[in-house]
Amino acid sequence: MRFTNIAQVAGRICRLFGAAFAAPTLVAAFYGEWSDIPGFVIGGILAGAIGQTLLRVSRGADDELRRIESLSVVSGVWMLFAMLCSIPYLWVGFGVIDALFEAMSGITATGATILTDFESPGRGLFFWRAMTQWIGGMGVIALVVAVLPRLAGEVRQLFFAEAPGPTEEKLAPQIRKTAVSLWRLYAGLTAAEVIALGLAGMPWFDAVCHAMTTLAAGGFSPHAQSIMGYDSALIEWIICLFMFLAGANFALQYRALLGRPGVLFRDDEFRAYAGIVALGAGSLALLLWAAEGDAAPLRRATFQVLSILTTTGYATTDFDLWNDRTKLVLLAVMFIGGCAGSAAGGPKVLRHMLVGRFTLLELRRTLHPRGVLPVKLGGKVVPDEVIRSVLVFFLFYVLTFAVCTAVVIGFGADLETAVTATTGTLGNIGPGFGDVGPMSSYAGLHPISKLTLIAAMWIGRLEVVTVLALLRFEVWTSAHWRGMES
Repeated sequence: MRFTNIAQVAGRICRLFGAAFAAPTLVAAFYGEWSDIPGFVIGGILAGAIGQTLLRVSRGADDELRRIESLSVVSGVWMLFAMLCSIPYLWVGFGVIDALFEAMSGITATGATILTDFESPGRGLFFWRAMTQWIGGMGVIALVVAVLPRLAGEVRQLFFAEAPGPTEEKLAPQIRKTAVSLWRLYAGLTAAEVIALGLAGMPWFDAVCHAMTTLAAGGFSPHAQSIMGYDSALIEWIICLFMFLAGANFALQYRALLGRPGVLFRDDEFRAYAGIVALGAGSLALLLWAAEGDAAPLRRATFQVLSILTTTGYATTDFDLWNDRTKLVLLAVMFIGGCAGSAAGGPKVLRHMLVGRFTLLELRRTLHPRGVLPVKLGGKVVPDEVIRSVLVFFLFYVLTFAVCTAVVIGFGADLETAVTATTGTLGNIGPGFGDVGPMSSYAGLHPISKLTLIAAMWIGRLEVVTVLALLRFEVWTSAHWRGMES
């Protein structure tokens, strides 16, 4: 493997990321939280130093990357950034594992937290939690490609190695224009939500934090009771709207804003996504009304279904106290996720659609063995290699889920906690049931369980196969690379 090429690109990305630490430093200074500032300064300096060192050792290398090298850069950068993001947490007194857990949860936009004391941390740290999710929600590489023109022309595969979902959605012939367009939409929606939440009565600092974590489908909140703590129907409906947008394909939304709104409703995945939201919210509302006589079942159900489906992870109620039938609805949508090309995590609606259509066609083939029955999506035939990649994804997703759940159970967690903790981290959702419910945290889990779930968040954000592909021994041998170059 050409490590100098990998170091060259990673160095550019890391050096740029160091500038991100300036924002929470300014916020901490504005609120007079001087004791927290050194953590951000150290993180920024260290990120810049690592980036510069990588550039020095890779001097003379070019930016052109093969696919496996792109996967290596993406995987390595996300892990390195989680370590760098943990420095401010270490500075204020978090343990090493807890700091890495919170940082990985932030940069992967998971929202699982070990934080139990929401009074001690300063606003600079809460802003940092939200900002890491905002950066991670759209994608670190997408931001870098948008900012660094030279890098954009050489690392097309790097951009798509990070992009969620089985398709490569293009907006412009040049990859940098695509990244810039997506970030403009992302930033514009974030600003719109800040204004809407502020006008609805949420404190402006909280509005900024929630807007960043909503559009990132992250779910970190500066309030100990999440959205429930604001007790406002208007705020909940505003967040519902932006969670729905965060879980939809940003490329389609961009086209709709350019004057082609029909593109959304002609898209098979978007229609399925909207249908899942309607079905999930409707069925959950009926169950809440029948079982608990909920005064606002539709609002509460819509919020929680969107929060879990889009992997945002907010809560307007302690749904861990609901009965098993209502919790089953949330458990089902945990395994679906949002649309491909969105900020949402999880397996994605599109993959479920492809597997469902492939399964139905296989059943038809038993009756018509000689028939030509291709899988179609949007009127187009889906290539066999896409179907294979989707099936492989689900295979490894289930295997990873089983292994992580077994480890968490092995280190003392009950079945409900272990299953939903793994689902919540591997799917980048955040809260689960039991000891990791919406009004609880992951703080009580065994350190080995936390390390396992840190790995699950990383694997889930990189969509499983990316990481597993790098674990193959031959990928790292010189003989393998000589064979590919010949």
